[in-house]
Amino acid sequence: MKKWIAVLIGLLVVGSATALLMSNRRKQEAQLELTRRPLATTVAVARVQQRTFAEPVEFIGKTEAWREVQMTATTQGVIHDLYVRLNGLVRPHQPIARVDAELTEISLRAAEAALRKAQTDLIRYETLYRENNVPAADLENARLQGKNAESQVLTLKKQLRDAVVKAPIGGTVTEKNVEPGMFISPGTPLMTITDVSAVKLVVAVPEAELTQFWPGRRVPVRFEAYPGQSFTGTVHQIRLKGGEVGRFPVEIRVTNEAKRHPLRVGMTAHVTLTAAQPTTALTIPRTALITQQAQPAVYLFRNGRVAHRPVETERNAGEYVLVRGGLQPGDSVVVSGTGELRNGQLVQVAPEAFRQSAVRRNKTVTQ
Repeated sequence: MKKWIAVLIGLLVVGSATALLMSNRRKQEAQLELTRRPLATTVAVARVQQRTFAEPVEFIGKTEAWREVQMTATTQGVIHDLYVRLNGLVRPHQPIARVDAELTEISLRAAEAALRKAQTDLIRYETLYRENNVPAADLENARLQGKNAESQVLTLKKQLRDAVVKAPIGGTVTEKNVEPGMFISPGTPLMTITDVSAVKLVVAVPEAELTQFWPGRRVPVRFEAYPGQSFTGTVHQIRLKGGEVGRFPVEIRVTNEAKRHPLRVGMTAHVTLTAAQPTTALTIPRTALITQQAQPAVYLFRNGRVAHRPVETERNAGEYVLVRGGLQPGDSVVVSGTGELRNGQLVQVAPEAFRQSAVRRNKTVTQ
């Protein structure tokens, strides 16, 4: 009896050991199977949403001279004196040149003598006409001679005044076409005077944004030549005639006061204002955009896998990108961990705390 009990106990021990070995083997096989499976990459995702932006709008333009006069001669003669130099400053009505007027002075003296004679003749003919000693035609001819002589004197006096050329405006001589000793005649280009006390910035503004500009409004201006420096301009006028694309030139006056940062004609400047009409558009975080390829794309997250999806974008708006096509509201896009992803890859979504920190880290890198 004892022998059978011992045999039974032995069988039980052997069976238990066998069962334990089989269980351990199944566990090892299961673990081996897990190691053979591809590991899911951890990513952070965000939803595609409609957002409304009252974002800044930038207008770019070029500077022009506030006032500029191209002077031409109104008399003829040889330039005797020239009182200005290129890039020199002039005041309004300042003499800038003198034309040799010796012949004009001689002609003026002769014309004044002829005028005195014509006036004397007119008095004599008027007396003779009252006495009926000359016909009316002779009196009218004497009057005509007097008027012609007077006109000749006035013309020569003007030529004498024009012999001293004066600046019509104050400014800088930006072009000089004559030198002492040159002969000039009416219409000969003399010089160009540019008023640089201020510059005229002309920006093209879409008609939808014209309500933001009115004469007298002060606007911030930034010049590419002086990064980090801010200027203030005043809207001067909005031109009535717009361009073919519905943009209207707006003139902005910027005072040229800073000696360390002089404003010149032809500079590029930017005017930044808040948009008149808020923009509502489909958006994704900037960190979701894959820009290494020719066309922008994102990784769309759906059912535990990612799909490569090309998208059409408009522009950046802060930390977001405006999307024109390729996505729908509510879609989920990968915003972190896109570097090693491939189309159709298995992924797992990071917990919220990890996802937020990952997005912040990725945003820091992209910025």
